[in-house]
Amino acid sequence: MDQAVFQTLTDTLSADPNARMVAELRIKELQRNPEYPLSLVRLALARECNISQRHSAAVQLKSYIDLQWSTKSNRFRGPEPPAEIKAAVRELLLTGLSDPTNRIRSSCAYVVSRIAHLDWPDSWPSLLDVLVHHLKSGSADEVHGSMKVLAEFISKDVTHVQLPFVAPVLFPELLRIMVSEQMYSHATRSRCASIFRNATEMMFTVKETHPEAVTLYLKPIIGHWNEAFISILNKRTTDNPEIEVAEWRLKSEVLRFFNLAIPVAPKLMNSSILPVLSAVWQDLMHVRPRYVQEHVNTSTDVTGETFQDSDGNNIGIESLLFVQFEFLQVACRRRKLTQTAFMGEDGQSGIVAELVWNILQFMQMTDEQAESWNADPNQFIADEEEDSYSFNVRIATEDLLMALVEYYEPQALHALNMSIKQYVSNSMAEKTKGNRNWWKPQESSLLAVGLLAGELCDAIKSGEASPIDVGSLFDQVVLANMSEHSFPFLQGRAFVFASQFAPILPSNLAAQYVSAAVEAILKSSSAVVKISALKALNNFNQYLDKQHIIPYQRSILQGVAPMIEITTEETLSLILRTLVTTSKIDEKVAAEYESVLGPLVLESWVKFPAEHLISTDIMEFFDVLARNKYMQPALSARATPALVGLISNENPDQPQVSSAIDLLKSLIQGGPSPLPANYVAQFFPRLMAVLLTTDDRDILQGGQECLIITIRKDVQQIAEWRDEASSKTGMDLIIQFIAQLLDPSQTESASLFVGDLISVLIKKGGDLINSILPELLNAVTVRLTDAKLPSFIQHEVVINFLSGVTINGRNGLDIVLTSWTTYHSDFQGQYQQKVSAVALTKVFMSSDPRVTAIQVRGNMIVSSTSPPDQYTVISVPVKIVKLLSADLTNKIEEEAALAGDGKVEDDESDLDDDDEDDDEFGDDYGDEEDKDHGSKSKKDKYEYLSDLLDAHGLDMDGEGYDDDEEDEMDPDILADPIYQMSLKTYLIEFFRKCIQQNSPAFAQSVAELSDVEKQALSTLLEN
Repeated sequence: MDQAVFQTLTDTLSADPNARMVAELRIKELQRNPEYPLSLVRLALARECNISQRHSAAVQLKSYIDLQWSTKSNRFRGPEPPAEIKAAVRELLLTGLSDPTNRIRSSCAYVVSRIAHLDWPDSWPSLLDVLVHHLKSGSADEVHGSMKVLAEFISKDVTHVQLPFVAPVLFPELLRIMVSEQMYSHATRSRCASIFRNATEMMFTVKETHPEAVTLYLKPIIGHWNEAFISILNKRTTDNPEIEVAEWRLKSEVLRFFNLAIPVAPKLMNSSILPVLSAVWQDLMHVRPRYVQEHVNTSTDVTGETFQDSDGNNIGIESLLFVQFEFLQVACRRRKLTQTAFMGEDGQSGIVAELVWNILQFMQMTDEQAESWNADPNQFIADEEEDSYSFNVRIATEDLLMALVEYYEPQALHALNMSIKQYVSNSMAEKTKGNRNWWKPQESSLLAVGLLAGELCDAIKSGEASPIDVGSLFDQVVLANMSEHSFPFLQGRAFVFASQFAPILPSNLAAQYVSAAVEAILKSSSAVVKISALKALNNFNQYLDKQHIIPYQRSILQGVAPMIEITTEETLSLILRTLVTTSKIDEKVAAEYESVLGPLVLESWVKFPAEHLISTDIMEFFDVLARNKYMQPALSARATPALVGLISNENPDQPQVSSAIDLLKSLIQGGPSPLPANYVAQFFPRLMAVLLTTDDRDILQGGQECLIITIRKDVQQIAEWRDEASSKTGMDLIIQFIAQLLDPSQTESASLFVGDLISVLIKKGGDLINSILPELLNAVTVRLTDAKLPSFIQHEVVINFLSGVTINGRNGLDIVLTSWTTYHSDFQGQYQQKVSAVALTKVFMSSDPRVTAIQVRGNMIVSSTSPPDQYTVISVPVKIVKLLSADLTNKIEEEAALAGDGKVEDDESDLDDDDEDDDEFGDDYGDEEDKDHGSKSKKDKYEYLSDLLDAHGLDMDGEGYDDDEEDEMDPDILADPIYQMSLKTYLIEFFRKCIQQNSPAFAQSVAELSDVEKQALSTLLEN
């Protein structure tokens, strides 16, 4: 068998494709032989064979374990080898952990970890003992192989159940290896730290349910580990680059542990924070000149050192910087412990000033980034976006700067201001000397201040003194750099920086900066500059007064629109956003370019159908154009035929059909009311043909919204349309569609907007729906018998009609009122809530005996003897009083909170090490000072959310963002007095009217309320 496996694997490496094909077929036959995995192990361990053959055997064994080793495997297909073969394979594999060839040793370790995942502990109970024995007395290779197994083992297979058996024997050996720097490599010790961190993370994960894990297995030893870790952090090799880089990996693993443990278990870690902070600070000071020399200001003979460790992993200075910057953020948050280090005893002599200076150094663009971004503008956009998925030293320093400003704001901002002044001065001197990198400090300075633009603009607008001398930056740096054509990244940063401060730009400067950005788009040969100018124009469009943009709107559209044809995905999103904001400035001007913009948006829609983020931008752009009343007729004439052609049952691309319906909906929404003659006939037949036959949820939802808008705009055209073949009218088809949506077999998510569709049909239909109203109400009532979502019952119904309807033996009125009162509190949207509340008052005031006779669910019965989910039974009038009383309470509380009367209690105790008992964890960042998170009122929190959204271009106060929510609503709703009324005032008047009229129904209903409810209602009406 061994010889057959050897020959077959040898043939798989043959240069002859026919020989390889025969060998691969032969392997499938050999896999059925129980001896096959044993032969693979023997071949993998046969040192007399060449490495290619041995590695090929190891690869085949990996696949075999996944597919045939155990039925526990998700990929198992069999046949499973006998138990005695498994035992022999496991035994041999463990010897492979000491193989002198790293490639084979690592492969064996991986296979052992895969088998352990399936067999340990039930079928391989001795594994842990063997691995620990290797750690105690094995060779360096054996320790390395065993550590690789343990790394997988701890992270994937050990749980809190096995921890009592693993921790006592494993942790001491790991610590011994960690401190034995003369015996073990940095890579092995790094893996040691990684395994310990993974085990610790597992204990932290289960701390709520198993807090004893930390107390028993971590607390007694954490001091020794922290001591060893701090010793490692304080060691610096300077005369051997390869060892120095290896130290970086070890230090990175150590800091990952501290970054994990300090926030979760501060009490255990507090004593180590300052020593670690000191070590990290010294390292930063040490590596900063080297980083700048090797990465920022490189020369042909100086490049960044990067080495491969024993596992083949590339390691370099960036991996260390990432975790160091993360630790400094963690340290910032432990303000009580670290403020002396950051601020000094006198509040001025700490490390903040020098740290900010160093942050700006690390924030500089590297030569590699500049080269990459010049070659690939899309990568420039992807890396420099606020929500970028990329991560690099530059982004890491941005996060650290923001943390410093958050926790040490006055000191950090003062340091930033002073650092930037010095950087600008030094860079100008370097420019005079001819230093080709003179521009980088200025670019990073503008980037850093731009991160704080929102806060600085607010301070300046409120009349406060700005902690950063923004005026000097504009006077000395920004305007001049807009003309630095030889340094595109600096020129581009100047554009973006100016736009970030658009809300406070003086009128004369605003026009000047807009003009410069437009000129850059039209004339610059640099893609980087064009992209930066696009970003700037986006901000200018949103935050500058329109008077500064209107003179340039035509130039912007002319310059930006053609860029779509030569762009790729990342750039397209930015271009589309610019076109969206520019098209809103003056709709008449935008309409002049329909012949350009219309084809571009449709071509982009066809080109990028599957790109979700891109398609969102395209849909938004189309929607803006469709809402332009001056452009809509021409755009509609261009787009409608194309869209209608795609809305077809013959189109297999259902996402495209759904998207086409959404675009059609935008066209209808932007059209006049009533719609142009015969417009509905262009799309209605094909739309209904799709809606009546599809089961696609997105198409059904989009179709409902499209019909709702069409009915609002011009229900008459629907009523007048008739299918010549069947003689059915448009109303007949809509009722048929509604009946399908309301069928109990239909999912409620697919029927999400059917309630709104019925409502608008009743409101707009008038006499046109008289003949179909009974059929419509009957369909609604049938659906209510088993509806689970309130979206089906947010509509008024006719009591007389429902009283005469019987569904499955239940009266229709009973069905509707039971569902209505059950889901009233769940209605979404202010208007729907108001309509439901007002309608309930009408039902109550009717005093109809048929309503009074209906019994519905009351309060939950809380009793140790009663079954779960049992409720009292009350009449509908009593239930209505309960619901409306609760509505009134909610409205009063909401108004009080928004007025600042209600305070949110601080649920984060301000922990101090001295007043904790035995809680090893404490509160996550609970000892932060000067944060007052818990003292904000709800109004303050809403304002903060508004500020956050505003910083991303979504101005909640309406400035610079004119697509208000009300623009999306039915104009009839906006005009409805119910929409405008105060529900609180209405309900108070309703209850007082009931009292004044001495209504028997009200008196009887109140009598059945609980004492608490009676008192609450009385208190509400006294206010």
